[in-house]
Amino acid sequence: IVDDIYDYWYNPENAKWKSKGSYGKGEVYPSIKDSIDSSITPNNFDEPWDTYRKYLQECLDDYLLQYPDANNVQVFDLLENYNIQWYPKGGGYKIWHHENLGNYNDAHRHLVFMTYCNDLPNAGTQFKYQNFTSPSIKGLTLIWPAAFTHTHRGQITEEYEKMIVTGCFSFNNVFDKLGK
Repeated sequence: IVDDIYDYWYNPENAKWKSKGSYGKGEVYPSIKDSIDSSITPNNFDEPWDTYRKYLQECLDDYLLQYPDANNVQVFDLLENYNIQWYPKGGGYKIWHHENLGNYNDAHRHLVFMTYCNDLPNAGTQFKYQNFTSPSIKGLTLIWPAAFTHTHRGQITEEYEKMIVTGCFSFNNVFDKLGK
């Protein structure tokens, strides 16, 4: 599936959907986040996204078996756009951050997912409070809470380009009130 995502990314027909990665309320600050992004709508079931979503659901099911309290909450689903994020050499999400700051743009977020699209040394994701750096392994999918407990940042590499797919699972009722 990751090979198909690469093909999607490098297909010239999809170039129109790419834009500089933004931070906060859509501002572009390469010193904070240096990327090219392409958003995928949650109702896009064209390939490779249909297969990716099935794979992602398997990862979520496994996560919920390991952490059943994450499912002892309001109904949640993939409701907002998710992104392919391509980072040039030296690029990445450079600052510590988390996905639920409690504002109208993200208060609906419950869990974050991220899939690495390439095998790279020293180009994973650093998790501040877990004192853990995940490796960038092609196809590895991580899921974690959107809250401050999982503050993280990209591990920046000056040697390689990096690509991920990332997004959030959101609470349906909160998203319906705030996220639209």
